Amino acid sequence: MDMLYTQNKSEKFMLRLPERMKEEIRRMAEMDGISINSAIVQRLARCLREERADGQ
Repeated sequence: MDMLYTQNKSEKFMLRLPERMKEEIRRMAEMDGISINSAIVQRLARCLREERADGQ
């Protein structure tokens, strides 16, 4: 998994998530020992990388 971490000086961005999705991300973050924010950033970065690789 990518080791992407955000810093306190990063721009804030509000994101509304369905409760089920938020809970799933929270569980994954807890298992990885990272914050919910870091879990979201890592997964978003992976998705963007995969889309670039697929030529999207």
